Amino acid sequence: MSSTEEGARPVGTLPPEVTATWHFERNADSGLDPMTVPPSSPIEVWWKCAQGHEWIDRISTRTSLPKWKNGDVGACRECTGYRVRHTYPGCGHTEMITTNAAGKGHQRCWPCQNAWWKANEGRLKAELGAAARGFAGRAREMLDDIDVEQEAPAPLVAEWRWWAAKHLQGALAAEQIMDKTGRVDQVLGMISERAQHLVPTKAEAGRAAATDGVINVVGRGHWAQGWLHHLTGRSPRPAPTEEVDQAAERFRAWLTGWVRAAVADHEVEDGAYSTARLTTALTRQISAWADEFYPAELGQARVWRELGLPVLPPGAQRYGRLDVVLWHPVFVTVVVEIDSAPNRSSAAKLAFARDAGALPLWVRFGKGSVEGPEGVSVVDLRQELAPIHQGR
Repeated sequence: MSSTEEGARPVGTLPPEVTATWHFERNADSGLDPMTVPPSSPIEVWWKCAQGHEWIDRISTRTSLPKWKNGDVGACRECTGYRVRHTYPGCGHTEMITTNAAGKGHQRCWPCQNAWWKANEGRLKAELGAAARGFAGRAREMLDDIDVEQEAPAPLVAEWRWWAAKHLQGALAAEQIMDKTGRVDQVLGMISERAQHLVPTKAEAGRAAATDGVINVVGRGHWAQGWLHHLTGRSPRPAPTEEVDQAAERFRAWLTGWVRAAVADHEVEDGAYSTARLTTALTRQISAWADEFYPAELGQARVWRELGLPVLPPGAQRYGRLDVVLWHPVFVTVVVEIDSAPNRSSAAKLAFARDAGALPLWVRFGKGSVEGPEGVSVVDLRQELAPIHQGR
């Protein structure tokens, strides 16, 4: 039978099972004919199944054959149970959603939830952050009750605790502030599972750290960051005092020279630099120091900004971040904190870097004392930057 004979379906029209669900009444003003419309058309039209369920969908989606249709191209999502009609208690809107989505207990549909979040974002972030910090002690107690793989290297366990505590603190805050019931149980299940599968092994961690200076232990590179001895358990090998002093003096001379040149080139109409602007400029310039400090022929240097610490300092409620870390597979790691006013947190982080065998440098350019912890070199730029610093 040719395609032109009576009873044959013209080429390019919809499958008969799909045509049978075409909602002729609602689509009357569309100007479309299910016998001639292209199956790949992205146009949205109304559909109606034999059970009376009505919905809007693209023609191209309707003619596709995903798994949920079970081989029936004309299947209805609601009849197959793939979608259910769900009314959100918070906003009162009714939508067709998957059974999994309906079981999550969301109070509002996505458009309403998105609008609500935008209206409350600033307040909620502040409240969530404050609550999370307050739950630091509770998170540590909960982690103590989780069994960790006995053969896992101690440094990796410390890294896991850092990652797990962050998630626990966030979950506890979400339950308190946003009424996300069950969030803590969900996170506990996730981190408990990871505790039994801590990877890589000590040897793998050592190879990764020696090659890159940073590893990704459970698919979250933002927390598995540290120095070689934190990942392998090796004791740090502090650089000789003379070598550290020479490196610190070299850095001080290099950075001071750049600052003086920048001040000399500064035009009055440019205005004074704010503390934030100076911090950004110094961070950018210090990050480039790796090219000056580390010989490229002896290995590739790497630079991190805002590098997360793998341990929680005693008595602290939040995990610190190091402003700039310059790493090299051969030479000493350089850690730089940049501050205007005195900052006890920076002093503690630099002391941590010192104890880890790194070269800690504290760049200061504003008011207040510039004395650092023992073994921490201070680079005082107050005098050099005074002519252009807005906060002097």
